[in-house]
Amino acid sequence: MKAALKFAFLFLRRPTQAADACRRDDALRLGLIVYAASALVSLVFSWFNPLSFLDPTAPPLSSYGAGFWLRVAFWEPVLFALSVWFGVLLLDWMRDGWLPKKAALAALWTAIPVALAFVYVAPRMHLGRGPFLAALAAWIAPALALSLRPSARNWRELGSFLLGLNAVQAVGLLATLLVVVPARSLNAFYAVDAAIFVWTLAIAGLGLRRLYGVSTARAVIAFLLSMVLSILIPAIAYLFGLVPMEVLKVLLYV
Repeated sequence: MKAALKFAFLFLRRPTQAADACRRDDALRLGLIVYAASALVSLVFSWFNPLSFLDPTAPPLSSYGAGFWLRVAFWEPVLFALSVWFGVLLLDWMRDGWLPKKAALAALWTAIPVALAFVYVAPRMHLGRGPFLAALAAWIAPALALSLRPSARNWRELGSFLLGLNAVQAVGLLATLLVVVPARSLNAFYAVDAAIFVWTLAIAGLGLRRLYGVSTARAVIAFLLSMVLSILIPAIAYLFGLVPMEVLKVLLYV
């Protein structure tokens, strides 16, 4: 546990050292410990729902049964695993080539499921479930092909880094408890949320630059687009009735 704490603290202040630590043999194990602790804290935070004052009409989350929280607990690691997958693929894609072209193509690929979801729900452009699934399969096919490009070492090191990065989220929850909850202010919530977001991007950019040998801009773009995709997946699952609205709200917040 002490080694995991040291590993986590590197992500809060020393992103380049955190990147170097991800090359060690025990990095994946330490990253999984950091992620598990962060995910547990997030779920407990959601259960107590100290930010309920932001939406007084919402029912207390603690009133939901075990089935509700089991669904949340099931989806959370699945979505994080997908975010790691997207992050590694996009980082490998952005590794070389002309940056504006690579960034534009990556952004276009990220925007495709957004457009498909919009067409799926729009009354005047309703897209049937079959064509929607076929379009999603065509969209994901290039990603499956690109999965073969990164080496096993790349997957392990980058996965360890993205797991360890959850330490920043844990600090964000602590800042929310210490700043937002006592102030009971929506502006304070937005300020803390924005600060954690910028901090996460900075740590990810500097650390991934060191770990994967790319520029900070390429690392930040890849990480940012992977975050967008990880948000889209539960939203698409909701459209298909796989995720209830209340579970979706917790997933998107956590």
